[in-house]
Amino acid sequence: MAKRSGSLCWFRILPLAAYLVVMPICVGISSAGDEPAAESSATTLPVEPIGAETTDTEPDKKTTVIVKTFEATHDDLEQGIYNQVIKLDNFFGNIKTENQRKTKYQIRWRSSIRVNQDGKIEFGTNLRANIQLSRINERLHFAFFGDNDPAPVSSSLPEDPGNPGLDRSSRSLHVANTELRYDLIRTPTIDLFLGAGVRLVIPPEAFVRSRFQYIHKISDVSLLRFSETLFVKNLGLLGETSEVDLEHLLNKKTLLRWSNTGTVSSEISGMEWGTELSLIRELSPRSGINFTGGVYGNTSTKDWVQNYRIFARYRQNFFRSWLFYELEPEFSWPRNPDKSFPTNYAFTFRLEVVFQGKEK
Repeated sequence: MAKRSGSLCWFRILPLAAYLVVMPICVGISSAGDEPAAESSATTLPVEPIGAETTDTEPDKKTTVIVKTFEATHDDLEQGIYNQVIKLDNFFGNIKTENQRKTKYQIRWRSSIRVNQDGKIEFGTNLRANIQLSRINERLHFAFFGDNDPAPVSSSLPEDPGNPGLDRSSRSLHVANTELRYDLIRTPTIDLFLGAGVRLVIPPEAFVRSRFQYIHKISDVSLLRFSETLFVKNLGLLGETSEVDLEHLLNKKTLLRWSNTGTVSSEISGMEWGTELSLIRELSPRSGINFTGGVYGNTSTKDWVQNYRIFARYRQNFFRSWLFYELEPEFSWPRNPDKSFPTNYAFTFRLEVVFQGKEK
């Protein structure tokens, strides 16, 4: 029965994936009249609802059928995932508290196409899931991360610093890991959780970690964020990651962010570090742009600086509240053995679909 359900799920996912590729060409880029999904990353700017769209001409009937099929597929997948999460939470949860605690989840599925300077085209996809299992325990979260993106053109700050489920030694992005997180403290200024997970490889690699974050409000428009992560991998590989971020709001739509990360681990020699300066600007209620420049390196080498990188990322919510695309040109200058810094460049196009549900 499980195999049959899995097959049906994939038959529903495949039309959605195919439509994500051809839809911008068939339909074009347009705004929707419903509310956009909430942001989940530092590069996603706030978006708010706008007025309902109007058209002067009658919509193409074939396009309308395709759009309805696309929406129905998304809604069926979203409801199916939601039902399975509710069943899991109900099965392990406490019946006495089912009316007070609400289950919710969010899944982000991203597909990308990257063109390198040599004209080579590479495809990739990744999946991020965060499920709050409130009926089991209101402090318990289940997280999943799966990434099959192409090898990075240059260094960058990790999206989840200190996550032992990511292979830092080989720089491979073809990874998948699961993690259970338990919130010990969660306040507006302090966040402390314990996590235990498994990297899905052969043989599996288990890890545990603790992450502490403190936010200090400097003024009404500035804040300082400090984070510390301690982790153990396979009961023998120890590591630590420190993060320091300084943010300043230039105006209501422009944010200046300085991010710094350093990691020491048994898997790598020296301290792996990186620093980035970002200017994030909201262009409209549904779009924004991020300009970032970064320097990265390792203290184990005589020349600490190993790479320079600049990029711009334009992000747009379009067509539906749960659909986004990104355009990202980037330039990088990695250090060669002869100490030269050749110029590399690439262009990436991404599509993101958001699935989320919450008990009323």
